[in-house]
Amino acid sequence: MKNEIKKRIEVSVGVIENDKNEILICKRNKKGDHIYGLLEFPGGKIEKDETPIDCLIRELYEEVDIILPTTTTTSSSSSFSSSSSSSSSSSSSPSLFFPPSNLSNHNSMIKLIEIVEFEFKEIICNIHFFKVNLQQQNIKPKPKENQPMFWIKKTELNYLQFPEPNKNIIQLLNQNKI
Repeated sequence: MKNEIKKRIEVSVGVIENDKNEILICKRNKKGDHIYGLLEFPGGKIEKDETPIDCLIRELYEEVDIILPTTTTTSSSSSFSSSSSSSSSSSSSPSLFFPPSNLSNHNSMIKLIEIVEFEFKEIICNIHFFKVNLQQQNIKPKPKENQPMFWIKKTELNYLQFPEPNKNIIQLLNQNKI
């Protein structure tokens, strides 16, 4: 039996909370996708020379029209610790230029929750889960990729179908630990 090397990808995902303590979720609607039909937190693949936070900022704009404040001159690569336990989105070319940013410049709105490594059938995925707090912000997401989008109470997340790598995040949300 041939030992196949799986492709490895890095992904950034936003766990977005509004002022009603609801979480933004989208339904995966790309037919043929390995997680088609499941619910997910908005996010996508980290591109070459892009930091996880820069990816998150770009993907939130591309998918749900959220424009988070960015810095214009700071560039740093963040170092994170990883935990094991894994969603993949494709991304299109950004419509706007997002300058490199530093996570410390977003510390009131964006916090790294954890990094999860998950092995899907066809890929290995490192997922950077970020909490994005939209409380007291005048930001109203809207779907830009024709995907269904919902605000859901934290307590209802357990009853919905998410990819396996999201399970620990949902548990932490239900326990009010993030």
